[in-house]
Amino acid sequence: MASTRRTSKCSPLKEQRVQIASLLKTPLKEGESWYLISTKWFSNWKKYVGYEDQANMGESKYPGCIDNSSLLREDGRLRKNVVEELDYVIVPSAAWEKLSAFFGVAANQQPIERKVIKHGVYSKSCKIELYLMDFNLGLLCQPGHAITQEFSRTDQIGYVHWKIRKLFKIDPSRETRVWNRFMSNTYEQLGDHDNTVQEASLYQGQVILLEVREKDGGWTRKKDSSGGYTESDLAQYRREETPQGEKMVSVMEGLHGDFATFLQQRETEYKQQEEMLSDSFNRFVYQAKVRFGEEEKSLNERQEELNERDRVLRQLENDYQQRSDALEEEWKKLNEEKVDFNKNCMEKEEQFRKERQEFREMCETREKDLDDKKQEIEKREEELETEKRQMLEVNKIQSNKIKLDVGGNLFSTSMTTLTKEADSMLAVMFSGRHPLKTDDDGSYFIDRDGTHFRYVLNYLRDGGVKEGTLPTDAQILKEIRNEAEYYQLEGLGKTIDDMMANLGDEAEED
Repeated sequence: MASTRRTSKCSPLKEQRVQIASLLKTPLKEGESWYLISTKWFSNWKKYVGYEDQANMGESKYPGCIDNSSLLREDGRLRKNVVEELDYVIVPSAAWEKLSAFFGVAANQQPIERKVIKHGVYSKSCKIELYLMDFNLGLLCQPGHAITQEFSRTDQIGYVHWKIRKLFKIDPSRETRVWNRFMSNTYEQLGDHDNTVQEASLYQGQVILLEVREKDGGWTRKKDSSGGYTESDLAQYRREETPQGEKMVSVMEGLHGDFATFLQQRETEYKQQEEMLSDSFNRFVYQAKVRFGEEEKSLNERQEELNERDRVLRQLENDYQQRSDALEEEWKKLNEEKVDFNKNCMEKEEQFRKERQEFREMCETREKDLDDKKQEIEKREEELETEKRQMLEVNKIQSNKIKLDVGGNLFSTSMTTLTKEADSMLAVMFSGRHPLKTDDDGSYFIDRDGTHFRYVLNYLRDGGVKEGTLPTDAQILKEIRNEAEYYQLEGLGKTIDDMMANLGDEAEED
């Protein structure tokens, strides 16, 4: 953000306080820029302008340049786990421009600008995007050479494309395309440049590669021959990035006249207060002498009290040592008694074992015939019970058949299967508490990729994951894990996490 130079005279502290207080009431709006300021500096500013105590306006120390060093790491990025109000406050861009123009920004510090984004699955609300996303940027022809850059979730794909071209100094006339790499041989072209990073479903640590059209007019990935973009095609996404040094020069030029005017105003006030301060200082010195005498007497009394406590503590320490020695002796005796007791227990246990063995052999002979008959009856009962449950389940499924359209893929299942896990999204959806609309063919539409939905249905039908029913490919498992998280199936998600962990262990062993 370019700095705004102030040309008017310095506003009084009261006017500054009123202006900033009004701007701080600005509501969050998606896409707007807000700025982070250290709570420590902001608290000093509030004291200086009398934000909460107007009677003491101007009495506190001048806060100096805006200093966010407590929020930043050595590389200039935002520290992890910072807490709003405790570590930082957020101000709208208009408030930041006024504060930075009046006080300036500490040397070698970039403003911490953050965008307002929509957040939430069902109920969207505005929030500050505190931490940006790291992308690994590189060239398709040199995938091993990557540069890590931060991007906002509101940044458009066109800006990411332009940024990669700038980093790798691509000839403005050469056409380029950008690819999202999932695995070593799995790529997805990022063609819609108006999409934001969030809309494109990019994730932290994503690898994004730039493909440059070859001089003969062909592309490295020959399977897709769609057109590319030149520097002029990406002009609408370009951003001017002014170095911090130039920003500081602009700010300091604007501050020079303001600060001189401010000093003149303050000099007059200081002269008026000098006589009052002199009298106050003399009274303070007299009162301090009296107070110091009282404090010295109090300290002497306190020292005597501490000496007495020290004597008592030494006596308690001696008593504790004596009791500790007595307890240690008693412990030794208890250990000896424990050895004798264990020996007697072992003898009794051996005698009991022999008697129990004899009784068991006698009982086994009598129970053998009964067990055979009992097992035969139980087996028959289990078969009948299993057959009964299966028929009841079949009848129940046939009476509440449901047809689903998941991303264009049709699935047939039952209400029983969909509501098997009460805490899942599907159970809530078909609980009857919420009205649902059907398509013309009577199906319920779910806006998800239906490629892996059969794994979700099999998990609900079987009441868990059967061995061998899930693929062992790590990428596919991640995609299924994403579906399990969307449908809120914790059991399926945990099973996939365990499988991925085992795959990682096997890979390390290999």
